[in-house]
Amino acid sequence: MSADISREDLLSGKVVFGDEAAKLTLPEDHVLEMTPEMEDFLDNKVPVTRSDYVKIRAILGAVVGPGGLNMDYNKAVTYTAREAFRKAEGNCLGFSYVIALMARQRGLQATFQEVEIPPDWTPVDDKLIYANRHVNVRISSRELKTTVVDIDRVNVKSYYKTELINDREAEGHYYSNLGADYLDKGDMKNAFRYFAKAVKLAPGGSQFWSNLGVFYRLNEKYDYAERAYFIALEKKRDNYSALNNLHILYDMMGETEKAAYFKKVARDYQMKNPYYRYYLAREAYEEGNYAEALDHLRDIIRNKIQEPRFYTLMADTYAALGEDEKAAEVIEKKALIQ
Repeated sequence: MSADISREDLLSGKVVFGDEAAKLTLPEDHVLEMTPEMEDFLDNKVPVTRSDYVKIRAILGAVVGPGGLNMDYNKAVTYTAREAFRKAEGNCLGFSYVIALMARQRGLQATFQEVEIPPDWTPVDDKLIYANRHVNVRISSRELKTTVVDIDRVNVKSYYKTELINDREAEGHYYSNLGADYLDKGDMKNAFRYFAKAVKLAPGGSQFWSNLGVFYRLNEKYDYAERAYFIALEKKRDNYSALNNLHILYDMMGETEKAAYFKKVARDYQMKNPYYRYYLAREAYEEGNYAEALDHLRDIIRNKIQEPRFYTLMADTYAALGEDEKAAEVIEKKALIQ
C-alpha cells in the first residue's frame, strides 16, 4: 500500500534506480550566489550612499536598461542568479534572483513572492496550460512603501493573489523547473535529482511533491506516484495538478471508481476557478450558446472577479443577442475597473 511508503522512500529513488540510487547526489547549483563580477557591476552602477528610492531605480536601470545588462525576458530558460547575470537573460526566477541579491547588497529588504497567475485553457485539447509558478520580488525599506519588481509587467496584474516565500522555496522553483526539463528529455536520473532537491529545500511545497509523483508515474511506480500526490494534497488540498494526476494514475491502473472520483473532484475545483469558467463561456460563445456563456460570466462577476476580458466577452455576448443597451452598460462597467 502506498500509505506504507515513507517520505524518505520517495526521496531515496531506490525503487527506480536500485543500489545505484545511493550514488545519486543531489545537485547544488548555488542558485543565490553573488559573484565578484556581480559585485563589481553593482559598485559601478548603483551608489551606496544615495536614498533608497535612488538605489532601487539604479538597480532596475542597471539590470534592464540599455546602459547596463539590458536583460531579456525568456520564459523558456531557468538560470541561477549568476547565469542570468552572465547571459543577460532569464525567466521570472533568474530576474528575481538578480534583483533580490543586488537589493540586499545595497541594504534593502528584498523578499520573494509567488504570484498566482490565472491558468488558461485551450479549446483544442482541453488541457490546462499554465506557467508553473510566477515569482517576483517585494522590496521594502524605512524610506519607501513596498515596491514590487516584476519582469513581466504586461501579464501580471495588481489584483492577482500573492504569497511571500522564503529563499529556500524560491530556490526550490529553480530545481523543480529543471527537473521538469530533464523529465521532458527522458533523463530520469537528473529529473529525480532535481525534483528531490526541490522537495528537500521546501518540503511544504505542494507542487514539488506533485512533480515528484509525475516522475514515479512515468517510471511505472504507481504506488510511489500515488503517495507523492497525496502528500501534495496534504500541503494544498486544492492542488489541481495533483488531483488531475490522481485521476490519470487511477485511469491507467484500471481503478475506474477512483479515477471517476478524482476526475469529479478536479472538475469541481475547476468550476470554482473563474478562469476556467471564462474558458467555458468563451467556448459557449463561439458555439453560439449565448445563454450558457452569460451564465458562466454572471457567476464570475458575481464573485467580484473583475478582469476586463470577462466584461468584454459579456458585452460581445449581449451584442450577439441583439441586446445593445446591456452590452453598452457592461462596457461602462469595464471602464470603471481598468
